[in-house]
Amino acid sequence: MSATRLPIIGHPLPQTVLEGVLRTALADAGSLIEIERWERRPHQLAEAVAEIRAGDDFAGALIASPHKEKAPPLSDALSDDARVSGAVNVFARVDGRLRGYNSDMDGVRAGLASILPRVKGKWPRNAVVLGAGGGARAVVAVLIGSGFKHVVVLNRHLHRAEALVTHFSRAARHMELRARPWHDAIIEAELSRAELLVNASGIGDTGGESPIPANLLPPDRFVLDLVLNRASTPLMEEARSQGGSAANGQAAFLASTSVTVRLLSGSTPADETLRTALAAELGVPADALAVVGD
Repeated sequence: MSATRLPIIGHPLPQTVLEGVLRTALADAGSLIEIERWERRPHQLAEAVAEIRAGDDFAGALIASPHKEKAPPLSDALSDDARVSGAVNVFARVDGRLRGYNSDMDGVRAGLASILPRVKGKWPRNAVVLGAGGGARAVVAVLIGSGFKHVVVLNRHLHRAEALVTHFSRAARHMELRARPWHDAIIEAELSRAELLVNASGIGDTGGESPIPANLLPPDRFVLDLVLNRASTPLMEEARSQGGSAANGQAAFLASTSVTVRLLSGSTPADETLRTALAAELGVPADALAVVGD
């Protein structure tokens, strides 16, 4: 039996750009995989993964919010990135077993590489991360692996940021990793010491709002705003107006999706295929995609 079914599992599960881009890239690779939408509540995740494991017609699954952090224990095996981050966004069937991967980390690496300068072979050392979900876990894992020395995680629900920090306690033993409450005064104080700000909170994905007031961002900062559907965001514009460098989430999305397609089909899609598909989903010309920070 051919493994052609690929559920996207989340709750809620709005229509996303990822589905259309994946369909195009998988078809271009000659894959017969068909994407399905499975809206499942957290208590239904284990049952859904068990169904996928038992069915030889499943190529794997894509794990969306809020399930990424709950998926690793349901894997038969984990990639290094999934293990380190404590989050899975792709299950791929390998020799009859479900292996969990985190292609979000590949995306984060690409996004950071588009804006951060290399100084003696290294990136800056201090960062603030907004958000504490699966995407934020990918960000923090990459920052730890890239030699950052001070990382502060802020979330509107402090206990989630604290859980993230606790997960990384062993990997981050050589550095300072802290959870802080999401208050303007705290954000301002932490940004005064950090060269890099990453917005992984989801704020700005739909409405175009900024996650923080403009006056809190100091000059000359690097900003990675992991928003996909806008070439520029208010947060990016504020950073640039003060002499900083900024990038949106498009480079990260393209890199992550490329890895996802390879994991599921065995073929790496052409960059042009992904760019054209993303542009079509966003309703913009391909050359309008802002994938490299200024």
